[in-house]
Amino acid sequence: MKLALILLAGVAESFVQQTKQYERNTKQQMLPVEALEVIPRVVAAVPTLYALMSVNEYVTHRYYQHAEFNKGPRKLLRSFGLAIPKVSGGGHVEHHAETLDDMTLKTDDAWLSTPVARVLNDDPYRGTAFSWTVTGLMTLQMLPTALPALCFGLGFTIPQAFALLMPAMLLHALIWNAIHPWMHALPDVPLTQGAPSSILSFAREHSPYFRFLYLNHQGHHVLGGRVNFNVACPGADHLFGSFVPESDWRSQMSSTFESHHSSARALAAATLTSKKSTPPVDKEAALTGTALL
Repeated sequence: MKLALILLAGVAESFVQQTKQYERNTKQQMLPVEALEVIPRVVAAVPTLYALMSVNEYVTHRYYQHAEFNKGPRKLLRSFGLAIPKVSGGGHVEHHAETLDDMTLKTDDAWLSTPVARVLNDDPYRGTAFSWTVTGLMTLQMLPTALPALCFGLGFTIPQAFALLMPAMLLHALIWNAIHPWMHALPDVPLTQGAPSSILSFAREHSPYFRFLYLNHQGHHVLGGRVNFNVACPGADHLFGSFVPESDWRSQMSSTFESHHSSARALAAATLTSKKSTPPVDKEAALTGTALL
């Protein structure tokens, strides 16, 4: 978190300094006609940033969090003699192992005692939330595509580009934290840990947009994390052919909170019964028998 805050503070400081320099170099205020000329570019910046965020979200989720980078790109790069380490996914693979098809999580003792579950135990959101650190890293990921698009494509200055990008990244984090932990019945994210979930929580129950996000992400889990990689910014899945609608995945649901935990309770009860029915070992007789052998 400290690293992300330092990076964001540096970006903000650079923005302030460049804005002051721009104001010093501009000897007259922008005329009304010039101001009107900026409006179409600002309007065009909205779908531009959305499209870039959708692709960035898709690539990060698919190739880093699901570690598909290891299967294709890494092998290709290593064929050129480059020493490319494997990516682990940052706990996301474990999050999938813990999530049932109805979006609830495994909470039985048998699961929570596994090495896979223990990877997530230090995180109250179990790999679902955007901390401030993650938001900062996502912002850095956007810079190589967003700055050229805004500055060279739409003619904004660097300060103006940051003035557009930073609110967009904050909005993305707000949507993510409002919807993703909540999908899995986990607590809301407070301001101290990330973009607060409470700001957009009002839209979770009745917004068609949030309803689509929920079902789209549920399909992602039901089909084993192989489709529907967008979480907050749908679009790239449609572009790359990995979108699967609810009508195609709903019939493939197999695990629910009740079905999993009923099985877990039955297994625990059977294990306990087995232990009770096993006669106690007479240690003295066992040792005597061993000695005689």
